[in-house]
Amino acid sequence: MRVSAVAALCGLLLLCGLALCAICSHADTPGPFTWGGTTRVANVGWGRMIRLADGRWLSVGTLYPSNSTHTLQLEISADNAHTWARLSAVEEPGRRMDNGELIQLPNGTVLLSGRSVVENTSFHLPVYQSKDFGATWTFLSMADTNDAVVSGNHPGQGLWEPKFFLLAHGKLAMAYASEKHALEAPAYSQICAERVSQDNGATWGPEIVLVSQTGGGGLRPGMPVITKMQDGRYFEVSEIVGLDNAAVFFKISPDGTHWSPGLGTPIPLQHAGPWAATLADGRLVVTSCSNQISVSGDGGRTWDWSTPPAWDLGFTLSFPAIYQTGPTEIAVMNTHGSVQIRFGSFIPQKISEKKAK
Repeated sequence: MRVSAVAALCGLLLLCGLALCAICSHADTPGPFTWGGTTRVANVGWGRMIRLADGRWLSVGTLYPSNSTHTLQLEISADNAHTWARLSAVEEPGRRMDNGELIQLPNGTVLLSGRSVVENTSFHLPVYQSKDFGATWTFLSMADTNDAVVSGNHPGQGLWEPKFFLLAHGKLAMAYASEKHALEAPAYSQICAERVSQDNGATWGPEIVLVSQTGGGGLRPGMPVITKMQDGRYFEVSEIVGLDNAAVFFKISPDGTHWSPGLGTPIPLQHAGPWAATLADGRLVVTSCSNQISVSGDGGRTWDWSTPPAWDLGFTLSFPAIYQTGPTEIAVMNTHGSVQIRFGSFIPQKISEKKAK
């Protein structure tokens, strides 16, 4: 998330107008999760993880060894994400890597991405591949780049926060935040963009606009996360910096590549750095830097305000992420001093076809 100077009052007024047609929230609901223990993953920033096909979990975080070089560090867990050991690292000397993101393809290859920056000069979204479950890495491609940065008194022109997801027919997609349109007419301070690869990340197609302010302007949609819903549609969340402390909005796409214009629909009480996941029982789960959890059993039409994972953090830039780690277990990965995971339990529910429509 990169903050721009947009008047807070204007953002509040716009959000209030949007909220008139928004979903409702049941804020008095205690929620389905009962929270248990916490484990520390690593002394890094920005934690994300995936379950590998062999049952282990692989995580990525950021090390900051010097001002000019930041490193993506990989950890591995063989006991369902409860204990971790250092595995490998990816570094581009002289560039600041961060926002690490992982996915395992159906063919077993693991891909790693993240932002790679030379401040105010060069912005890359590189893709690395591993054939040995994250032990070693080789460069594969660039999902997007901006090496034509206009220097001087100009807005940011960067690329941030990539998120992989799989489409139908084996296609791979990446969503991310882009400032590449900041100097165009009309100008967009930031948008959420998407690119699709039909060859497992070796090459990438043209930009697709996920989220943007209609007609351009100073609002900054960013940090997009996409999860596939139980009915096959795709659910996307993003923060809108400039609206109500970076309010979280969502959209739904039938195929993951065609998205309605505009910002989407707000999710009450969620702000900044959002994450969305689909539980095995079909429920959607959303969190954010509010460090609270919202749950929807009807495809995003209504939201229940769930019991939080007891971090006692309130609103802070902790960038949480949610994962289902077992049939009745959920894990929230949080970055606060180090990357840690809080585990919880829940009772699966059957979502009726009528309610889910």
